[in-house]
Amino acid sequence: MRAGGEAIGKLASIAFFIVMARQLGTEGFGDFMFAFSLGTVLMLTSGLGTEELIAREVARDRGRVHGYLWNVAGAKAAISVVLLALAALIVNLGDWPSDARIASYIIVAGVAIENLGRTWHAVFTAYERLEMISISLVIQRVLTAAVGIAVMERGGGLIAVSIVFTLGALTGFLIATQVLRRYIVAARWELDRARWVPLLRAGIPIGVASLVFVILMRVDATLLGLLTGGDDNSEVGIYGAAFRLVEGTLFISWAVAASVFPWLSRQTETADVARGYELGVKAVTTVLMPIGLGFVLLASPLIDLLYGAEYEDAVTPLRLLGVMTVLYGANSLASTVLISRDRPQDFTRIAAWVSVFNIGLNVLLIPSYGADAAAFVAALSAALLAGLSMLVVGRQFGHIRLVRAFGAPVAGALAMTALVLPTGLPLIPAAVVGAIGYAAGALAFERLAFPEDFGRMRALLSRGVGSAA
Repeated sequence: MRAGGEAIGKLASIAFFIVMARQLGTEGFGDFMFAFSLGTVLMLTSGLGTEELIAREVARDRGRVHGYLWNVAGAKAAISVVLLALAALIVNLGDWPSDARIASYIIVAGVAIENLGRTWHAVFTAYERLEMISISLVIQRVLTAAVGIAVMERGGGLIAVSIVFTLGALTGFLIATQVLRRYIVAARWELDRARWVPLLRAGIPIGVASLVFVILMRVDATLLGLLTGGDDNSEVGIYGAAFRLVEGTLFISWAVAASVFPWLSRQTETADVARGYELGVKAVTTVLMPIGLGFVLLASPLIDLLYGAEYEDAVTPLRLLGVMTVLYGANSLASTVLISRDRPQDFTRIAAWVSVFNIGLNVLLIPSYGADAAAFVAALSAALLAGLSMLVVGRQFGHIRLVRAFGAPVAGALAMTALVLPTGLPLIPAAVVGAIGYAAGALAFERLAFPEDFGRMRALLSRGVGSAA
């Protein structure tokens, strides 16, 4: 249910951003993407890990929901006001036109509202009612896309689109509030400012881990804007066109991570944690591999179809970021495992080193190579983080069998490449042939090498998740 809701929402968002890219051009689209990336990075610090803290602690004891919910929301709201002022200061330091600055204020405010709504989503996660998150997200994103596209078709520019985005975020927040009160828990008003500092302190280790991880996802576009922007954010627009396609697949990783988080939080045996991680990596990688490989093999026709000839330079970034599509799933799951087991600092340590590497290499390469460099560094950083995070999880909870986790998706990828690369088929036939080849290769490997896992998957498909479980 979580993945299905995200899929619908992502399709709406992709349509919204594609139309925006076409209507606003590379510069206007780049202005929007810069503000969106800046707001996302800044607003993460308002929660400081309290969302995961709520999900973990309420999953262990639902009686804690009342004290956690309102006090976390109050603390995040207060910090968000300060961060909005900081975002305004950063925007005014750059040499951007007035409409780009005004749009940035509006967009960052929308990101802040979305971020506050994730406090409600944390309660949905703790109660294992992820479909409630999907309800609010689907309504928000479909409404934003429909209204935003209509506004742009009638000549609306950057500021108008920014207003639509923020009003959509407010709508999603109000819907989540109503769903929480009606279907989950009528939370009692237990606002106690004396608890804010202890809650924030408890969330800091989690928040730092999450913040560093998101910085790795967003900092490339932000640095690209700062190092090449000035009064022209075209390179950010090129990178953003490719990144939005890749970002549209991240909901798969989020859905898997959110689904297993309450279960992982309650486990006491390290062997169960290791096994859960191994199967989770296999599941998310098997789904993401054909998508990421499709971005690599079919980047040129995809960019031409979705964005047009103006975005031809986005082909190479999409091919590079396609690698990150697959690696993000493993990284997201590793972060989830360590946070659920009260060890977020283990992930923070390796992610911080990778972040330093990422920023340094971006500063070195972006001035000469622009969007291509940002995409290359993003993919390389994702690979480095994936390798290190698997080592950490294996050291803490037991050996991770790489062949069992990655064998099937790799076999499917080889079959897909062998069928698509030599044929030179148009986009749609190539995608269909590639998907069939991937499924055949992955299933054949799994059936021969790991029949137990193959039998579990077949049971899920034939009898349904509930009866198979």
